[in-house]
Amino acid sequence: MTIKNLFLYSFLQWVFFSLLKLWFFNYEILSNSGWQNILYWLLAAVIAAAMVRRFGVINFLEAIFLIIVWTLGDLLLDLMLLSIYTGLGIFSKMEYWVGFFIFALAVLFFHKKRHIHVRKLLQHSHH
Repeated sequence: MTIKNLFLYSFLQWVFFSLLKLWFFNYEILSNSGWQNILYWLLAAVIAAAMVRRFGVINFLEAIFLIIVWTLGDLLLDLMLLSIYTGLGIFSKMEYWVGFFIFALAVLFFHKKRHIHVRKLLQHSHH
């Protein structure tokens, strides 16, 4: 993970995740709000997995670092920019916070794990 990649993918992650939040919290997409929340959470997990896999092979410490940086950055930018369009009421919705939790879990579980990569390299070198 390089600083350039960190800033680039953090910005892209914030843009995609913010557009998703703007779309789901401002409009009624599905008539059933439960299905809409599930769809939001699934799309948040897909965005997280897609963005974290762009970093390549990382270890769990780097994944946790990304979770912290992305969560704090998203909260700050949501407060400064997204709340203009959604209002501050977005912060009182449970769906918003569950989205961050699912986002963090997706980063933790779907990043390209270094220990698996090393194991594959060792197995390949022995054959």
